[in-house]
Amino acid sequence: MTTAKFSVNELTVYYAIKMGMQNVSMDINDRQITALIGASGCGKSTFLRCLNRMNDLIDVARVSRCTWDSPSESYVPTSHASGAVLMDGEDIYAASVDAVELRQRVGMVFQKPNPFPKSIYDNVAYGPRIHGLANSSEELDHIVEDSLTKAGLWKEVNDRLKQPGTSLSGGQQQRLCIARAISAGPEVLLMDEPCSALDPIATGIIEELMVELKKDYTIVIVTHSMSQARRVSDRTAFFHLGELVEMNDTSVLFENPSNDQTKGFISGRFG
Repeated sequence: MTTAKFSVNELTVYYAIKMGMQNVSMDINDRQITALIGASGCGKSTFLRCLNRMNDLIDVARVSRCTWDSPSESYVPTSHASGAVLMDGEDIYAASVDAVELRQRVGMVFQKPNPFPKSIYDNVAYGPRIHGLANSSEELDHIVEDSLTKAGLWKEVNDRLKQPGTSLSGGQQQRLCIARAISAGPEVLLMDEPCSALDPIATGIIEELMVELKKDYTIVIVTHSMSQARRVSDRTAFFHLGELVEMNDTSVLFENPSNDQTKGFISGRFG
C-alpha cells in the first residue's frame, strides 16, 4: 500500500502580479518516482520548488496557501490563502518550520551539474559538516563513502577524492551532486531536468540510479523527455499554463490519457 509523502491542496504561486501556478492539488507517493511534464513555462519547476521552499529565495515569489491553528485541525481557507503543502501531514509553510532544516530533508539536484569549487570529498562532506551529522572524521568518511556508493560513483573516484569535483566528466559531476544531496540525509530528492545537459550514456546511468534510489527516497523529477518519464517514473503529472491538467500512473497517462490536452502533448501535436 502506498502512502503520500506530500499532499498538496489548491496551491497557487505568484511572481509579483504574474501567476506562476494556480490551484494545484496532488499527492506524491512515498518511495516512488513522480515525473512532472509539460511545455516550458507551464509551472512544473515552480511546483517543484514549492516542495522545499526554494521559492522563498525569489523576492517576487509569493506562495498562497492555507494555515492551521493546531495539528488536530483541518486546513480551512481564509481570505488571503488558497492552498497547502503537507509533508508527512505537517504544513511545510508553517511559521514553526525552519526552511534550512526542510531543505535538509528535501534535497535538490539542478539541471546543470554544479559541484562546489572544492575537492570531491569536500563536496560530499559539505552537508554533513554544516548540519553536524558526523561526530568524528571516521563517521564523516563513512558518510562520504556511503553517499558516493549510493550515487554509483565510489568505484570511479575513491582513489582521487582530493581532486576537484570540477575535474570529473559532466555525468560524473551530476552524480557527485546527487551524492552531495544524499549526504545530508534527506527523505526526498527533487531533480529539475537532471539529464538535460548530459549525453545519452550518462543519461542512462542517471536513470538507472534514480530507479535504484527510490528504494530509499521519494523522488520528484521535472523532465522535458517523454521517454524518460515513461522509463523511470511510477506516476506522471502533466502541467499546462500553470495548471495541473492530469495525473495518473505513468502507464495509464501515456497509454490512455483522459484529457485531450494530455493526448495532444504526449503525441507531439502541441507543446
